[in-house]
Amino acid sequence: MNYTLKQLQDRVNNLIKEQGEDAHCAAWIYTKEDCYIENDDGNPNYVALNNPELAERIFNDVGDIDYIYTVIQECVDEVTEEQFMAIQQEQEQD
Repeated sequence: MNYTLKQLQDRVNNLIKEQGEDAHCAAWIYTKEDCYIENDDGNPNYVALNNPELAERIFNDVGDIDYIYTVIQECVDEVTEEQFMAIQQEQEQD
């Protein structure tokens, strides 16, 4: 999943309408400023900073890596179960 910032803003605005502005969520946002290659001297070369076509290609490729979404969902599932069980145990103790 990759979007322009405007598309992301629209998606977030729709989520706010559906779930409310105080609904909790998690997000990871990377932009062209995160796309760099270290030079020989260790300094970053921001290769996509002034190259929107390269930025689009990078994020299209990253967005096609299913492994990322699988790992994130597995983490959400695991923590959901852990926290749900913890709340149930706390409620039983009260």
